[in-house]
Order: sequence, then structure tokens, then C-alpha cells
Amino acid sequence: MLDDARTPEIIRHHVVDALQYALRNYGQVFTAKEVEWLAQWDDARLPLAAKKELGKREEPAIAAR
Repeated sequence: MLDDARTPEIIRHHVVDALQYALRNYGQVFTAKEVEWLAQWDDARLPLAAKKELGKREEPAIAAR
């Protein structure tokens, strides 16, 4: 849907905004693979939020060592 040229721009923005919100506020519901995939997205908003979530997940692992 996001890659389809026929999808209206407003729909694409809404989906990206919703994913960004979910990553920032409920990142724990995403698997590590999903977060890594979103970290490589072509819209700047998602990689920023995904990398922040990955950082949160790495902090406890580093502290446990």
C-alpha cells in the first residue's frame, strides 16, 4: 500500500505517522526483526523512532553484562 503510486499521499502519511507513534509509545509490541526492518525505511520518521527503540532494547542487554 505504501509503495503503490495509486495510494493517496495523505493515506501514506497517516500510516507512517501511526507506525511512528506506535514505535515511540508501544515499541515493545514489535519484534526485533520488525524494528530492524523499520529502521531501514525510506521515510526519515520511522528509522529515527526504530533506532531509538533498538537503543532501548540494547541498554538492558549491556547493563546485564
